Order: sequence, then structure tokens, then C-alpha cells
Amino acid sequence: MLRSLFPLVVLAVWAAGCAAPDPPAPPLDVTAARAAWDTWVARRDSLFASDASPLLPADRAAFAGLPYFPYDSAWVIRAAFVPAVRADTGRYPTSTGELRPMVVAGQLVFQAGGAERRLVAYQPTGTPGVPAESAPRLFVPFRDITSGGETYGGGRYLDLDLQPSGRYAIDFNQAYHPYCVYADAFSCPLPPPENSMEVAITAGERLVASGG
Repeated sequence: MLRSLFPLVVLAVWAAGCAAPDPPAPPLDVTAARAAWDTWVARRDSLFASDASPLLPADRAAFAGLPYFPYDSAWVIRAAFVPAVRADTGRYPTSTGELRPMVVAGQLVFQAGGAERRLVAYQPTGTPGVPAESAPRLFVPFRDITSGGETYGGGRYLDLDLQPSGRYAIDFNQAYHPYCVYADAFSCPLPPPENSMEVAITAGERLVASGG
């Protein structure tokens, strides 16, 4: 009986080893990414100029657009999503010291600055200080070397549309500051320690450069 099963076992192992690999990801469409960024900037600046703006009325009257790093397609980076084994809800500190519940969705794994990087991604349960979106998204707070200098010391945020394939193109040009940068009334989630990266991400929203 064992002798008769042996060829079947070998065949099964061989078939598993020869399974077709995942097809390669299509090349990044840099033109489309730039167009999406232009739209994103226009919407964000329009929001800040509107009645829904986090800016104080006096600041809103003088608002002429948010400061951004120059667009750089090198900061549109392929990433693989590794789902969490369990979608645990944790309580994370905010800029005002309170704890905010967020669901850990998994990790985004990618290459940046010559090394592998990992960012924990969340599915927020309702986050004041973060613009509400109707479509389900991943919420990714992070810090990098620019934090506390060219960008807010409490970090910046990314919102990513959920991709069933688990493949993402992270556009750090769309990294944005939380509302607490503009008004103390907001309580904004702080990135966990594991989302601090030893690389300067010179893309996305920035603070006003000194002298201008």
C-alpha cells in the first residue's frame, strides 16, 4: 500500500513546487500618480480654505495653500501587505495624551533608503483629526528623519485604499499632517515606535520653511 502511494506523494510535492508564481506587478504609472497628487493637493487646499477647515478663522483668511515638498516620483514605492494574524484593537496615544482605539490590520513591507521598511497599518474606528473617507482604507501614521524639523514632530499620515491583491503603491507625496498641527483643539493619533523610519522622506506635506 505504501509503495503504491509513493508516486502520488511525489507527484503532489512536484506539482506544489511547480505552481505558477504570482504574476509580476505592472509598472508604476508615474504620469497617473502625478495627476492623482495634483488632484489630492487641490482637494486638500480647498478643504483648508472652506468652512470645514481646521484653521482658526484668522488663519483661514490669510490661507494661500499648504506647503509641500516638490513632487518626486521616486517616493511612489511598491509595497506588499502582510495581514495581521488577528485584527486586534489596541489603544494608542494621541497628541493630547488620551488613548484612541485602532484596529491593527497588518504591515506594509517595502524598500526605501537602501533597506527594508515595515509600517503598521490600521483600520481606524473613527479618528478625529483625520479627514473622513467613505471608502474603506488603511490608516498609516509614521515618523521619519524629517519629523521635528521639516515636518511635524508628531509624524504624518497616509491613507491607502484597500487592495484585495495585497499589493500597494505607497505615494509618500500624499503624506499629510494631522489637524492638531493647525489647532490645539484636535487630538491626533501618534505613530507607534515601530513606525519610525531612519530615512528622510522628503515628499508630501511639510512645515513652512524658515524664512518663507
